[in-house]
Amino acid sequence: MSLLGVARSIRRCIEITLICGLQGIISGCMAPPLVYEDARFDNRLLCQEGAKRVTLMQRYSFDLPGPYRHAECGTVTGGFYYEKASDSLSVGTSGSFSYGDTQVTASALYMRVDSFLDGQGVGLLYPKQAFLDDLLARQALPFHTGVKPSSLDWVTLQGYQCLRSYERWEGAAVGILEDKVKYWCWEQESGLQQPFYVHAGQRLPLGSKGYDLDQVFILPLFQSLKINPLPESVLAKARAGIQKACAHIKSRYDQNLRWGDDYPDKRLTLIRLHYCGYDVPLPDLKAPSP
Repeated sequence: MSLLGVARSIRRCIEITLICGLQGIISGCMAPPLVYEDARFDNRLLCQEGAKRVTLMQRYSFDLPGPYRHAECGTVTGGFYYEKASDSLSVGTSGSFSYGDTQVTASALYMRVDSFLDGQGVGLLYPKQAFLDDLLARQALPFHTGVKPSSLDWVTLQGYQCLRSYERWEGAAVGILEDKVKYWCWEQESGLQQPFYVHAGQRLPLGSKGYDLDQVFILPLFQSLKINPLPESVLAKARAGIQKACAHIKSRYDQNLRWGDDYPDKRLTLIRLHYCGYDVPLPDLKAPSP
């Protein structure tokens, strides 16, 4: 695995709030307070919240899976991180692992549940098949930087139709294994059009026996999941968030500005604009790019 690959893996770890994953390389990394709340975030101790039912989210409530119900108190991050605008929760635990003279946070469990109430997700207004086609088209881009899934399937969980993706990465050079399972699911109870998102993952020393992510994390969460009918004020704010995101994409398109690693013909941008409601042709995402 190249240094670039290691950096990408570390970046994914940071994304799930495992702060200061590389200790000894990133000097001066200062962790925020373990517990705090402001207008945007609510950060708590997982060791105190894990055994409680999660009820602070607007779209749903659920019980955290077993490994998080008995988590030890962290010293770098609280492990329970709620983002108010998107209505998303990230939980995680971590441990140190050394190779040579370098120490990394390589032993980690993490999970995220996201409502996309801020309208920032990709494909929030797409029909299910268009959502899958768009995801496959993005993974086919020449400069796609993420780990491509080894499986991508439609499944039904507790009555919800979900697109399931499984990813696995092995870094032989650094002795780290990471795998992750992702679910995008559609429901008709909250009043929202966009799917909700759940992922669970683990990082551990290569050769270690990890968890079955579906059995230990995903299924227990879905078995306890309750979708809340949302008031019109919340639904209106969510629609406004999506409209704002759509307007931003349209503005960049009108100015002929690049939007990510799009195809030369901007078909990924066009499909977003089409389902945003703009009068643009619907591209064929399965056709070869020019």
